[in-house]
Amino acid sequence: MKRSITRRTAFISGALFLLLALAGCGRQTPEKTVVKILYSNNFKKVEELVESACEDIDLQAELSLYPSEQLRRLNKGIGPELVITAQPDSNLEQQYLLDISDTKASAAYDGTIMNAAKLEGKTYVIPLPGVYSGYVVNETLFEQAGLSLPGNNAELVDSLSQLKEKGLGVGEDGVSFSVMSDYNTGVGLFNVGNMVPDFLGTVEGVKWLADFRNKEASLTGVWEESFELLDALVAAGVMDPADIARQRNSVHYKKRMSDGTLAAVFGDSALYYECVEGNKEEVKSGTSEAYTYRMLPLFSDEGNEPWFLFSPSALVGINNSISEEKQDACKRILELLSTPEGQAALIEDLGGGMSCLTEYQQQEDLIPQGVDEYVESGYVYNVLFPSRTVEYLGGYVRNVMAGKCSVEEALQAIDRLYYEGTDESAYDFSIVGSVSHDLLLENFNVRRNETELGNFIADCVAEASGAPIAVVNGGGIRASFYEGVVYGGDLAVACPFDNQIIVLEMKGQTMWDMLENSLATCTDEFPDGRFLQVSGLCYTFDSSKPAGSRLVSVTLPDGTDLDPNAGYQVAVTDYMAGSKTYAEDNGDGFTMLNYYDDTVPKGNVKLIKETGLLYRDALAQYFEKHQDSAVDAGLEGRITDLARDK
Repeated sequence: MKRSITRRTAFISGALFLLLALAGCGRQTPEKTVVKILYSNNFKKVEELVESACEDIDLQAELSLYPSEQLRRLNKGIGPELVITAQPDSNLEQQYLLDISDTKASAAYDGTIMNAAKLEGKTYVIPLPGVYSGYVVNETLFEQAGLSLPGNNAELVDSLSQLKEKGLGVGEDGVSFSVMSDYNTGVGLFNVGNMVPDFLGTVEGVKWLADFRNKEASLTGVWEESFELLDALVAAGVMDPADIARQRNSVHYKKRMSDGTLAAVFGDSALYYECVEGNKEEVKSGTSEAYTYRMLPLFSDEGNEPWFLFSPSALVGINNSISEEKQDACKRILELLSTPEGQAALIEDLGGGMSCLTEYQQQEDLIPQGVDEYVESGYVYNVLFPSRTVEYLGGYVRNVMAGKCSVEEALQAIDRLYYEGTDESAYDFSIVGSVSHDLLLENFNVRRNETELGNFIADCVAEASGAPIAVVNGGGIRASFYEGVVYGGDLAVACPFDNQIIVLEMKGQTMWDMLENSLATCTDEFPDGRFLQVSGLCYTFDSSKPAGSRLVSVTLPDGTDLDPNAGYQVAVTDYMAGSKTYAEDNGDGFTMLNYYDDTVPKGNVKLIKETGLLYRDALAQYFEKHQDSAVDAGLEGRITDLARDK
């Protein structure tokens, strides 16, 4: 299993690329063919490349942090033309993707990666540039503490503990280590990495993986040890299980690695470079000293060689339900992306990465300090697990960290999901109601303006809580509702977090401050989740104004202005009221609502009741009470941004 990405000199010249553009992408049509992508990156450079080389194509990328939203759209027949998935998924590929085995793009990439991605000999996806994964560490902090960099797992835990004792690389939450956990796949990779040096990278592990791919082996009885390092880190007090379990805001590992309040994080080469650049900005602003960083591999407990991981950032295929015209446009885009120019554009958009293209001259400056020697020696493990196993593993690691299941129960569940070939067994398909038209989550709309989806959920919270006013943080809304039947699983996907609805009594001034805080991060790209959807009031703001002075007016349903001295009962969540504390940006800065956190001043609020209900419970109650009619939510002028009207 010794694998490294081959570095060969690219031979495709600019002239040949120009001929390709003219021959394959130069057709003129009265109207451009629209091709959409749904992903967490905006692909600006790719869009520029495609639209300059293919004048008949309009490439549009919609920002979305939630992979489940794409699958639900595909199921409804309204999915994007280009489908991006983090992991190979046989169910997704066979049901929704086009066989692209006959395209030039399918033969342009590393054979090991492509063969692993094939399904019954057919190619449905090609890999985006990939990343190395291991430990990103602040090398300077180890030097300041007089510690050598760790060479095994015991030394890793011990050195992190010593750094914490010395007050180095630790934040106000007491954490000095975290896992890059934005997505379940990232969490799953940590456990996969723990199994490489002493198992997956051995002859025994190679055989096990081959048997697993043939559904002749299982995780249960083998992978329990993949949790041992997590347990050791938690027991040492250097990692917070609530971070991984999503019972609090994730550790801001990029910021904290940049300013020295985190010593190490399991992450990838893209994160490494973000930390390097982030520290330069911190130094420039005078908020941090200069640090040096290094990537360390995954360690052995048995004296075996350590390894780095390598995996494509994602895989991309073509929606098989679109027209032949759109399929042709998508094929030409994939062929363009499968050139050195296409890979360069992808790497710039992804913030780094190593191309999986067979003939590609890798950029040496994109290989982090500490990784190069392992690339040369071949101790880089290509993560080639079938279906969505790594993603499932990450999801169940979260459940274990949350105490929702045991390690054995988690592994048994993953085995069942893999052997069934689908995760439908984990989805509640009981019918709870219906909606008359799509209530869409798109381009972070619930985090920057009034939406039909936000109005509906806020109204559900108001009705369930009995409060005349309800607010719902946009970050708590994670999926659309589509026209027609709504299933129980849709409620859990739309509102996945376990924050309890409570009712607080507060002065009008406190409510004003609450709304002002919700507007503080209302930006064009990647706004955070504190923006409030509302029921029982209307507010106007100006997003072009500085944060802290954006709120213009607040009115009640009868048209009267908010009285700063009057008392109002408002449904919020215990999260906003400090139940998870306000450290690490938990509570989204709503300290004026603080009722639970004893470490910061209490807000001018009075608890009226704890409902015991979550957002998804409020939705379920609403559908139960209104079974005779489909939900028909609309825009009502509850939220107005003056900057959008200018």
